[in-house]
Amino acid sequence: HVMSNKRCELPKDSFRLQHKDYEEVHIPAAQSRPAGGPSLVAINSLPEWTQEAFGKTKNLNRVQSTVFDAAFKSDGNMLVCAPTGAGKTNVAMLTILRCIANARSPKGEL
Repeated sequence: HVMSNKRCELPKDSFRLQHKDYEEVHIPAAQSRPAGGPSLVAINSLPEWTQEAFGKTKNLNRVQSTVFDAAFKSDGNMLVCAPTGAGKTNVAMLTILRCIANARSPKGEL
């Protein structure tokens, strides 16, 4: 394997082991960062007609709460990249609920 990037710095406490046919690179797990960012959005703070979409969930998680304004309070485009299980489906649900909200009459009819 030819690596074109000649300057490759590994994270602190990483190390390499050279073997006959391959190189083994050990990188320590990242330390958890304290949860910062926005406070979690409570499901009961959403309009009543939307709450059933989230089942028994009490709050949006950190990823969902971070993008809440873009997903539920805006009609702009957004791109969400997050690992499996991070809550992207509920973000999509927020955008769908936004579209439904835009189509509802003042009396709540579609």
